[in-house]
Order: sequence, then C-alpha cells, then structure tokens
Amino acid sequence: VASSLFNTPVKTVTISGGTHGNEYTGIWCIKAIEKQRELFNANAEATNAPDAKVINVFKEYPSLSIDTLLANPKAYLANRRFIDTDMNREFSIKKLQHTTETCSEENDASCDSSQTSLPYESIRAKEIESMFGAPKTGSTGGDDANSDIVIDLHTTTANMGITLIFTEGDALMSAAAAYALHKCKTEYGYENVHILLLPKTEKNNRTHLPSVGKHDFTIEVGPTPQGVIRHDIVEQTEAALHSLLEFLHLSNMELENKTTGATVLDRLRSAFPNGVPCYQSAPAVGAKELHGKIQWPTLDDNPNFPAAMVHKSLQDRDYQPLRTGDPLFVGLDGAVIPYDGSYGDEVLLMFVNEGGYYYSSSGTGIGVAVFSRYDFETGNNVEA
Repeated sequence: VASSLFNTPVKTVTISGGTHGNEYTGIWCIKAIEKQRELFNANAEATNAPDAKVINVFKEYPSLSIDTLLANPKAYLANRRFIDTDMNREFSIKKLQHTTETCSEENDASCDSSQTSLPYESIRAKEIESMFGAPKTGSTGGDDANSDIVIDLHTTTANMGITLIFTEGDALMSAAAAYALHKCKTEYGYENVHILLLPKTEKNNRTHLPSVGKHDFTIEVGPTPQGVIRHDIVEQTEAALHSLLEFLHLSNMELENKTTGATVLDRLRSAFPNGVPCYQSAPAVGAKELHGKIQWPTLDDNPNFPAAMVHKSLQDRDYQPLRTGDPLFVGLDGAVIPYDGSYGDEVLLMFVNEGGYYYSSSGTGIGVAVFSRYDFETGNNVEA
C-alpha cells in the first residue's frame, strides 16, 4: 500500500515495566494489561466507574500480539531502582558480552572488583536479551525472534509531563510518536507532552532495554515520587501507550485494506506540515563534558550524594531555558554556581533534579537539550 509507512504489518509488541524497580507506574500498567488479557479470554468486561472508560488492549487492537515483561523483578520486590546497577545501561553488546573476567579487567561503573559474579542487572539483561532471540550477541535465535516493538514504561521525579522517546532515524517510531503527541494533546487534553529524539546510534551500542526489539520506544511520565502509584500518572502513561498501539493497529488495518478515508500518514501530514517538534540532547562544547547532561559534583565519600544541589530557580522548569550566567547549583558553603555555557549560551532543561540521577551508575546531573523538528516519514532531524 503506497500510502502506508510499512511494508509488513507489526505483529508483536512487548510492553515492559519495572526496568527500574521503584517506578511503580509501569509495573501497574503491565499488571493491568494482564488483567485485561484475563477478562478478554473469559469474554468478560471490567466493572467501570460511571465516568471511566477502561480500554482493553486485546479488544481494541486485535491486529497486535501484545506481551508484557516485568523487567527487574528483584528490584520491584525490594522497591529499589536497582539491586546492583542501573539495568537500563546494560544492553549494549559490550555489556551483554561481559563475563566476570572481562568485567574485572575494565573500568566499568557497573563492575565491582570485589564481586565474584556479575551484578544482578547484568545477568538479568543477558536473560532478557536471550528471551528476545539474542539480537545483539547472536548466541540464540537471531533477529527473526525479536519482538517487533518493545515499549518501555518509565516515570520520573522531574516535571517532564508525558515524554515520548525514540532513536533518530527510526521512521516507524517517529510516526508513532507524532501520532501519540497529537492524540495526547488534542483528544486527551494533555498540554505537557513532548518528544525526545535520541541521537542516531547503532542498535548494538544502545544501552537501554527496549533496544532488544526491532524497534524501541520509551514512555517517560512525571513528576511522581519513586515507589508511588498515582492515578493521574497512570492515566497519562496509558493515554500515551494506547495512542501508540492505536497508531500501529490502524496502520495494520490500512495494509489489509480494511480502512477508508484519510490514511494515518495523511492525518499526520495535516497535523505537522512543517515537521514534528521535538527535543534533542545538547552536544557538549567542552571536551570534558558529557553529551546532553550537566554533571553535578559529588562527595568523595559517596559518589551518589551531590556536593552541590540544584538551584531553586530551576526546580520543576523542565523544557525551560537555561542561559549562561544563570544560577545552576548551590554548594555546601552556600555559594551559587552559575551555568558556564558549556553546552551553548542557551539550552533547555530536562530531568531537573531527577531522583534516579543521584546514582552514579545511572549518570548524575541535569539533562540539557535543544529544540528541533523531525520528518516523521524518515525519522530524521530537520532544521528547526
């Protein structure tokens, strides 16, 4: 079908939650999906409150084979972000090929030279990659065993609203994100909805869990505390998730010539004639800076405890500008540390004071971005 983005239908979608064990929203959502499966198989309906509409994904999107994954079960039971190290940094081929011997030989934050075995999350990452057919290490199965799409559900303590995240160059996910952005704003009525475009990276080098799928996507919603389930945050997460699944299902129906009228892509062309607004990690100007993140200093006795706190003027100002000379951090002595322009004279803030970024294995600091646009038919960045 010439008007469709796909050549073949999307068959399998895996929805993962609990990559970070204390992000309970994603875990709630996947458990709710399994309850929906139970009701669907029993040909039963959920008991709805009068003002609530519960979507059963198996009923609404029948062209999709939907599975769920509780990614980090030990951390979930312990109500912790992780047991040993951040699992969402363990899926590069280099990390997946780690053994206790190679781990001890490399300067890797996830490796502890005192350990006689790999960190739990390293072992679990290997298990998950194997479950998806070992698309990176090639030890079993192969690419054909992959889930077509892996959608990973996350929350943040920062004021990020609904943030849809995918890797630049993935045309399928770029169109899905555009559809979800538009639907969440116009039909669900959420204003704080954004797209974060990750830099182009070879799949084998991507460190995040959903990269074990043929296509990877992350939904990040906040602010919400860690280890807490908030109804409104669950609803926002489900709104984004259902929008994605709807896009995939409608596109499948177009391939099977079961729809009439304007195609999904036609609707997106109408909604985004000048490209889809998005954010991209700000490149560092200085050689010593990390791409897309301003690190805060940490104490010598604890790499997870900041030696400077985020200035109050930045709190909850995600996606707002930070300019050279603006207050950035406050030291233990009370001195204000200004932004030094290391990522450009003006950048946009992301993940401001994110609780997960207090851990060294997650990468400490504040995210910084620049505004951009992308072409949803290619997934590539265009000039803003």
